[in-house]
Amino acid sequence: MSQHPQVSVITVTYNAKDFLPETFRSVWAQTWSDIEYIVVDGASTDGTKEMIEAHQDKIAQWVSEPDRGLYDAMNKGIRMAHGELIGIVNASDYFEPDTVETVVRAWQSHPEAGLFHGNVNMLNEDGSLFKLKKPRTNDLSQGMCIYHPTCFVTRRVYEQLGAFDLRYRYSADYDFVLRCQVNGIPFHYVDKVLSNFRRGGVSTTAKQKGMEEARDILVKNGFSREYADGMLRIWEKKHRKNLCLQRGYHFLKKILPAAWLNALAGKIQG
Repeated sequence: MSQHPQVSVITVTYNAKDFLPETFRSVWAQTWSDIEYIVVDGASTDGTKEMIEAHQDKIAQWVSEPDRGLYDAMNKGIRMAHGELIGIVNASDYFEPDTVETVVRAWQSHPEAGLFHGNVNMLNEDGSLFKLKKPRTNDLSQGMCIYHPTCFVTRRVYEQLGAFDLRYRYSADYDFVLRCQVNGIPFHYVDKVLSNFRRGGVSTTAKQKGMEEARDILVKNGFSREYADGMLRIWEKKHRKNLCLQRGYHFLKKILPAAWLNALAGKIQG
């Protein structure tokens, strides 16, 4: 690590023009000066490309072309990156003003670590705060227990282990962080909000496929099929409970003050 490391920040986007300005501003407002900003657009048709072109003096590298989905776009950005540390902030999400500097300082204090992560503000689709989320455990064998929007990974780790496995359409981020853990990459947790993540609607079918992928990812990374099947049953049970809580939350959100909803929001996972 150099004394003043360059950090690459990647934004991947597809037809998210309305959200991009907030994402852009959060990167340009960072207190850390040496940032290589990379934007990967999946050939949007909503004017995203024109918005990127209008601000290309503030963007180190960008591309607008078809891709094979979110993780393919992330992989493109990682291949383009020159920084010693790499973070990802997707369109519709945004960093805190000192996010990058906070992570760099953590790296300088813990140079042995290869993956840094922290807390996330979960936002409703209208941008209002849903709740603050902190990791409950570091045991990734129980599922994706850290928040990928907060993750910064050293270039060395990507070079050692590769990036996202495109066999997984919904859970490649889980595969990557679990792969890091089973290969002995040290994690460092920063007890601070690093990212603001807008919750989108995920279909029941997509959620189920994501859980099934996560089961297969456990097996791929050395866990027994029996254990993985057991975890899938646990995740499915939690998801059914979560659906009931979410329906209650969205109903009560229409009639109750926001402060009264905090207790219910705290019970909802994600």
